[in-house]
Amino acid sequence: MTESQPRTELSRTLDLADRFLEEVQRDLERFVRRGEDSPPRLRSVHERQGHASPEYRNKAIPLPDEGVESFPEYLSEVIASFAREKRPDRLLLAVAGEQEDGPVLIAEARDGRGTRRFWMQPYRVKQGGVEWPDPLTDGWEDPGEEEMILDRAFLTPGTGGNGRKG
Repeated sequence: MTESQPRTELSRTLDLADRFLEEVQRDLERFVRRGEDSPPRLRSVHERQGHASPEYRNKAIPLPDEGVESFPEYLSEVIASFAREKRPDRLLLAVAGEQEDGPVLIAEARDGRGTRRFWMQPYRVKQGGVEWPDPLTDGWEDPGEEEMILDRAFLTPGTGGNGRKG
């Protein structure tokens, strides 16, 4: 593997993540206008040799029952189960959450070659619309040693560390 290959994979993952984030922001605005909660959104990306475009699968993750102790743990398990079945090359996640200062959109991007990035974008609901101030992060950030929700999907036993058998 050359030094340019990892950068190319990182760039590809982040390009896909940027487009996904834009879609999720528009969807969140639509949910806000209707007065509804936005479910967590997952996109899996499957690269196929010989195909010019990847295959995308979108999944709205159902909100858990009231009795769930840890929402991130719940998401992690649901996504890992999905990944065991579908074996994606990349996963992109977006979740609307709350912080002390108000609502925030949290996004994660992960691929089977080791890319791990997250994004935190506060938003404000104003007169049936959404205002997007500057992100809390400097764009897509490396989480370092912090665990991400998507990590478990790529650390499934019996897979080569990328969610694929082999």
